[in-house]
Amino acid sequence: MLGIVQGLTEFLPVSSTAHLILVSDLLKLDPERFGLSFDVALHLGTALAVLLYFAGTWIDLVLGLFRGRWRMPALIVLGTAPAAIAGVLFQSVIEREMRGPLVIAAGLVVGSVVFVVAEARARQRRLMNEVGIVDVLVIGIAQAIALIPGISRSGITISAGLVRELRREDATRFAFLLATPVILGAGAKTLLDARKAAELLAAPDVLAVGFVLSFLSGLAAVAFMVRFLRGHSLNWFVAYRLVLAVLIVVGVIAGIL
Repeated sequence: MLGIVQGLTEFLPVSSTAHLILVSDLLKLDPERFGLSFDVALHLGTALAVLLYFAGTWIDLVLGLFRGRWRMPALIVLGTAPAAIAGVLFQSVIEREMRGPLVIAAGLVVGSVVFVVAEARARQRRLMNEVGIVDVLVIGIAQAIALIPGISRSGITISAGLVRELRREDATRFAFLLATPVILGAGAKTLLDARKAAELLAAPDVLAVGFVLSFLSGLAAVAFMVRFLRGHSLNWFVAYRLVLAVLIVVGVIAGIL
């Protein structure tokens, strides 16, 4: 279940972190077995999914380096930097202090407001190959903000691209390209932690099932989003996010969460 939830919500603009936390809390899962380390292991499945979906783009970027085409790879590195720096500086604090249900509900509401504002300002005049330094910094900072549960990495980065007047389809593709190194980096950071790696390897069957399902559902989700946003706006997801936020608050009041 966690693998499917991670795969679908990583690329749908509804916040994968929020859904993983909520599902884990509702099912009363053992936090030692299905905690942060397992979350990141699932991220490796979705990272493989987005890498495979955009394999042609990544191959072109790598081959372009040998032909002197450094511009787009350099912009991707620059756009990834804010989230990487924020992760190093604040990830531990966020994991410790900002995983509560009310924080998630607030993130869902704030993210929804961002979607609506971005769509209202969207002009969709520019292509991905027209992206510049200011654009990638704005999108990169947005990706860093998405460390807060409930915001949604895909949603806020696509919104930032729309504010910078990118076409919705190009904003989506660029957002997913920027997300790939961050997802891989988060997974690698955990796997390099000897203690957490030991926790993961202690249950290889559980890890394998979660990884495969997050990969398959993630591949389906990224394919859906790229196609869906060609003709639809992010506002389609706002109602779901707001209803979920209300249900979370009700759950807290009722003592369920």
